[in-house]
Amino acid sequence: MNRIARPQPRPWAARRLVCMGFAGGGTVAFRPWARLLPLEVELRTLCYPGREYRYADEITGGWDGFVADCADAVATEVRAPYVLYGHSMGALLAFETARLLQERGAQGPESVILSGHIAPQHWTGVRSTKLVTASDEELAESLKEGGGLPQSVIGDPDLLAMAVDLLRMDMEAYAAYEFRREPRLRAPLHLMVGEDELTPAHDGWEELTEGGFTRAVLPGGHFFTPRVWGQLPRHMPAFLPDGAAELAG
Repeated sequence: MNRIARPQPRPWAARRLVCMGFAGGGTVAFRPWARLLPLEVELRTLCYPGREYRYADEITGGWDGFVADCADAVATEVRAPYVLYGHSMGALLAFETARLLQERGAQGPESVILSGHIAPQHWTGVRSTKLVTASDEELAESLKEGGGLPQSVIGDPDLLAMAVDLLRMDMEAYAAYEFRREPRLRAPLHLMVGEDELTPAHDGWEELTEGGFTRAVLPGGHFFTPRVWGQLPRHMPAFLPDGAAELAG
């Protein structure tokens, strides 16, 4: 069973960008990025349980099981070198997936790029816990306010109901997250934050890696501005000239 999609296969690619999505979302939000990447980079999108071609699957084992599922997918379906990227809940998943691969002695990412998430040592899980027990109507409103779902989903009652069920399932795992300071990540880490949501709680990621840390503050809020989100790979140092040197600095 494949858990990672290739929206525009590039069998000649020398590197891969593996994207991990936000709570309640799927792979669709990242697919347009394939045309923005250099020709030698292939876009991969990780499909979580319960959606798209994994519709019949469920998240098992709580947060740790969620991370293990992601790590298994990356380890078996992605050839190095690759960059791991995650947004919102996906940022925390990407970070912990990279750490688990490191602990297993598997081939990890050459860098980890995160956006839309505070440093995990500041994470309380309070909002996620509330969303687990919220009504369907409250969850639907949360999805509409979040800005990550396409209008085609928000405007379709059946699709919106499916997104609500996914958000609840994701939040059940997310709320169980427990921060561990060790082991520190060996890969470089780059954080992107919307200027409208930047808070002191975004400080601290730099303490969790030995591989170098950089941060960029971009226009907009949780999903930046539509223009920035639509071109986000062009803000990722790993895919710019001398990007690897910038990340290591």
